[in-house]
Amino acid sequence: MWGAARGVDAGDPFVLLVDPGVADPDRVHAGKRPVWAYAHVPNGYAADPTGSVTAQIEKYAPGFSETVLAARSTNGVQYEAYNPNYVGGDIGAGALTLGQLLMRPTLRWNPYATPLPGVYLCSASTPPGPGVHGMSGYLAAVSALRREFGIAAPPSLGPRPASLRREP
Repeated sequence: MWGAARGVDAGDPFVLLVDPGVADPDRVHAGKRPVWAYAHVPNGYAADPTGSVTAQIEKYAPGFSETVLAARSTNGVQYEAYNPNYVGGDIGAGALTLGQLLMRPTLRWNPYATPLPGVYLCSASTPPGPGVHGMSGYLAAVSALRREFGIAAPPSLGPRPASLRREP
């Protein structure tokens, strides 16, 4: 992982693996289930990361590679071509320094609001920055509720009490 930060392909990337079928059983079909992986590779990485990612997973889950029916990968160069904001494939949109943490995307009291009515920003480029999945979207929604509808306290996102649940 530290090699990737220095621009060196260490061959054994840090891999984050997700099994979406756990949260959404509708994604699992006839014994097949999708697996999503994210890997730290050097900026501008142009090679196909499938082999090194599979090898990393195999270290901790022996036999994994024999269960793979198909794979699709996107390297850093392809990610930048898909979205020029991902320079070199960086989905975090740049360094997360203390200054960037406080001033992403620009120094504003409300970094989620834009000058356009009803338009808000929520991405790795807004606080709290990359790696806090979903939090910038939540904070942008809170900003929109306050600014557009005058709702100061956001609604609870926790499970509903049994007395309030609607049966299907």
